[in-house]
Amino acid sequence: MDEKVRELLEKAKLTAGLAADGAVKAAGAVSQKGTQLVEKTKRSFQVFDLNNEVELLMREIGRMIYLTHTGAETDEAALEEKLAQIDEKYAQIAELKAAQEAEKTTTVCPVCGKACDKNDLYCRICGEKLQ
Repeated sequence: MDEKVRELLEKAKLTAGLAADGAVKAAGAVSQKGTQLVEKTKRSFQVFDLNNEVELLMREIGRMIYLTHTGAETDEAALEEKLAQIDEKYAQIAELKAAQEAEKTTTVCPVCGKACDKNDLYCRICGEKLQ
């Protein structure tokens, strides 16, 4: 085989190997971003579900309070249990929201309202110092 052809084939082989490595890295990055998006969406649904559960508990408490108003006996232990459940759900919501906040990659400038990178010290638009 001609030496120039052999060199050309070796260069093509090397280039193909580099392209394959790049494709593997890109696929890994896409997979990681997809996993992050799934986790973010899952947390959003958990917050939504917890808020719905809180609303249901509040309705039950409201019903209990109204029945007390009409003269019916109120089971204070049941009322306290529902209040404790609401406190627990609010704590779970706070944890989920803190996790969401920690994942944010941007922050909002308090002066101009534009989105800035989370690691920026100053706003790229108006120059205001960011917190």
